[in-house]
Amino acid sequence: MVGFIVFCAWIVLISTKIVINIRNDKAWDAGLFQGSESYNEKNNDPMLETYIKLGALMVSKDTSAYGDKVLYLNSYFSKNFPDTHYHFGRSFTDALKDPTSPQAISKWLRRKMPQTERRVQVMYFLAGLSTVDGSMNEREIELLKEMNTLLELSPADFERIIAMYSQKHEQKPTPPNSKPRLSEIQIASKIMGVSEHASKDEIKKAYRHLVKLHHPDCFATESIEQQAIAAEKFREIQRAYEVLERK
Repeated sequence: MVGFIVFCAWIVLISTKIVINIRNDKAWDAGLFQGSESYNEKNNDPMLETYIKLGALMVSKDTSAYGDKVLYLNSYFSKNFPDTHYHFGRSFTDALKDPTSPQAISKWLRRKMPQTERRVQVMYFLAGLSTVDGSMNEREIELLKEMNTLLELSPADFERIIAMYSQKHEQKPTPPNSKPRLSEIQIASKIMGVSEHASKDEIKKAYRHLVKLHHPDCFATESIEQQAIAAEKFREIQRAYEVLERK
């Protein structure tokens, strides 16, 4: 009898959780944020709330460097959302306790960011957070792959993003005019989306294409945070281009 009561209580708990998640997902689908008590549409930025919930999803995949990742998020939000008055800590805790599904978040982002390059910036944010401790584990990579698909980005976009962070964390600076190591060429090739044996013309063609997508001037009318992300990633593309030009 006791076992049956426990079983029934467990069923009720799971059912309640499912109902809450469905309700929150519908709220996100409508562009609302009812799942977070700390959100106040009058004073805060819904895009920041989106980034907080995404950050919580990524941190939950690897909590071994939890403190460092929270510091990263604080720094990121202070830099890229400077004019927003927000209780980050409470909202982040809410997002960890009651996560919103990647499907719901991605659907909202696709509607708010119809341009591919804007959605790529979301992936930059997630990849940067996942590598705070210097590497990505399998769970983090799986979430990145899932978000890349849900945001309707290409496999090439995913490879480029992973390569950018591999370049940042795994490579030491190469002295000027020296021949880069093979691993650098591999990473730079993925960033540029070309073969390791690509010709100079192919490399230049790929570079011109990426410049059209990621040059900071393309984001001149966008928010400060989008301009900052674009500028940082454009520098990564330039660095990769320079590596391939020296090979």
